[in-house]
Amino acid sequence: MNPFRPRVALVLGGGGARGLAHLGVLRVLEGAKVPVDMIVGCSMGAMVGTLFAFYRNSADAEGRLRAFTGSEQFRRDTFEHLQAISPVPGEDQGLLQTARRFYKLGLFFATTLFKPSFIDAAQVNRDIEAIIPEGNIEDAPIPLAIVATDLERGEEVVLTEGPARRAVMASSAIAGVFPPVSVDGSQLVDGGFVDKVPVEVAFRLGADVVIAVDVSNDTADSQDYGRAGSAISLRATAIQSEVLKDLQLRFADAIVRPQVGDVHWADFAAIGDIIPRGEAAARAALPQIRRAIRSGRRKALLRFLGFDRKWAVDLRNP
Repeated sequence: MNPFRPRVALVLGGGGARGLAHLGVLRVLEGAKVPVDMIVGCSMGAMVGTLFAFYRNSADAEGRLRAFTGSEQFRRDTFEHLQAISPVPGEDQGLLQTARRFYKLGLFFATTLFKPSFIDAAQVNRDIEAIIPEGNIEDAPIPLAIVATDLERGEEVVLTEGPARRAVMASSAIAGVFPPVSVDGSQLVDGGFVDKVPVEVAFRLGADVVIAVDVSNDTADSQDYGRAGSAISLRATAIQSEVLKDLQLRFADAIVRPQVGDVHWADFAAIGDIIPRGEAAARAALPQIRRAIRSGRRKALLRFLGFDRKWAVDLRNP
């Protein structure tokens, strides 16, 4: 690598099925020959990022996910239950849909009352094995970091070595939906609880320039959230999550925001509709991305001359 070229990190955030838009972003960056020297992923961003880090091209990453979402195994899974449990704002909620939702909610709460998750570990293992290639994180051709949350310590965990499948499973383990994953004696769940778009992690790992992709949109509609206590509580939690995410994004050099707010976070079958939205957002962001890389040359030069410094504030240890 040219020592005078800035090290560019691509940070892929969480957002469930909305994270399939990362595939469209990767396709455009690849076509535009934007360098990617490091990938930091959270939740669905960890899954897509791992595929790209191992295959080094967007077509193979996309092919792997399309093959899974078109498989009989995917059709047997219970993702449709998750769509009924939490409809997106503005979704049709007629009498039949409401009755169906209450039935699915009852099933969800009855299941998780006695089990650690709605979807069991065996199904998660099968799905991850069908998507993620076997191998260790440290063996990926593109340096890779995967973010998860330590359930016991309440801390961020950045995984840079060990089995990639296990790390992706941990980073994607939505609490209550998927079971926690044991890694080195710690119980890990979805990285989105601490770092939905882990920009600061990329800087800590040595990036000069960070391109962040934000596919979450938890507070887009300020009116349609319901007035019951549970709805208000969920809305407040979503606002808290959004504020923490925006705090991270302030440090990004370029941000790509695919318009996927109307897509249900569990609608993985909509992959054909979601990917083009990622492409459109990435094309619109290319001028900003190129400016960010040009500006990053100064950081690369200072690093080459031995004047390394921390380019981002550590939000946990200011």
